[in-house]
Amino acid sequence: MKHFSLLLSLLLAGSFSLPAQNAAEDQDRITFADGSQANVLLRRTNDLEQSQRVEFRRTAGADPESMTPFSVREFYHGRSKTLYRSVSVDIIDRSRGGARVAKDRFGEVLVDGPVELIKVYLGPDEYDNQAIGSENYLYLLREGEVELTLELTSILVYEMLHANPSRFRNKLKFFTRDCPVALEKARDARFNDVEIMEVVKAYGQCNGLAGMQMDEKRIRGVVTFHHNVRLAYLDIRDKNYDEEQLSGALGYQLEARFSKRLRWLGVLTSVDYVYHTFRWEERSTVAQSMLKGNLSVAVHPLQGEKLELQLSAGLSNYNAISSSFNSFFSNNYFLLDAGVRLKTGNFLFGLNYEYMPKQITRQPGNILLTSFGYRVNF
Repeated sequence: MKHFSLLLSLLLAGSFSLPAQNAAEDQDRITFADGSQANVLLRRTNDLEQSQRVEFRRTAGADPESMTPFSVREFYHGRSKTLYRSVSVDIIDRSRGGARVAKDRFGEVLVDGPVELIKVYLGPDEYDNQAIGSENYLYLLREGEVELTLELTSILVYEMLHANPSRFRNKLKFFTRDCPVALEKARDARFNDVEIMEVVKAYGQCNGLAGMQMDEKRIRGVVTFHHNVRLAYLDIRDKNYDEEQLSGALGYQLEARFSKRLRWLGVLTSVDYVYHTFRWEERSTVAQSMLKGNLSVAVHPLQGEKLELQLSAGLSNYNAISSSFNSFFSNNYFLLDAGVRLKTGNFLFGLNYEYMPKQITRQPGNILLTSFGYRVNF
């Protein structure tokens, strides 16, 4: 009975401590330059703004504050479980003729401990954004007194500038020269979080470095989710629908993205509210309010933080909420979908064509959809 009481006490203590631990992990916090800490409510901004300043409220009703890396040592986003640290990096300054100038920035800590890997985002004039394949970030790799800046340089190929990975790979190879496994990975590493983290992980294991901390899920290649809101204009291109139609959509799209070997693959699912109004066969005016769903598979022939190209194919389904059509087939139908989408920053521009062979007369068989979207960070 005594042992049972002890076991029950331990279970109860664990059940109360676990929610408290989770609450602490979900809490935003800041460590100021003097070492003091505060739990705050951080405002999520875009990557570049967040590298230059942190915006927060000390309590829900307090006035917003903004601080630079000079005043803050590091800050932690509880919801996304990401840590940002103040660092000094040499960055190109166009106003000084392209000379490198030391600037204080916040960088995302990808690896922490005896080896640090920190990602710092750059502004449009702080890297060679004219080079094909260039990226708007660099990495700091640090161990003890050793600090290396990993960044893409440029090379002229057939009179066109291209990003050149040779220099950052050479630095990685120098850093991992005593570890054959890490050295082999460094030889052809791509300039992204996952592959550089894999090199650092192999280096840490090879040298028995205890206390290295990183998000293992990013390396294992788990699925990540992107949330997008979008506006769209629909052009029904069948002869039964006049050219004075007005068709628009507002919706939400969830994008599942894979990493590592399947980084070129994704799955899209969306739901939209659609409103159609048009003159049917020059006889009657028709209005429809519809819910549209879509499921598509996507591939990414061009990937980058700055620019991304996506091709997709799938199936769309339209279902009327209200309609002046008295036809089931006109109010409920499927269309095959193929599209291309361009992403720059958080903005998305898409062009889709929806088509159904052996079209039923009283439903659309050809729709051209132009969309504008924005990625929302939760």
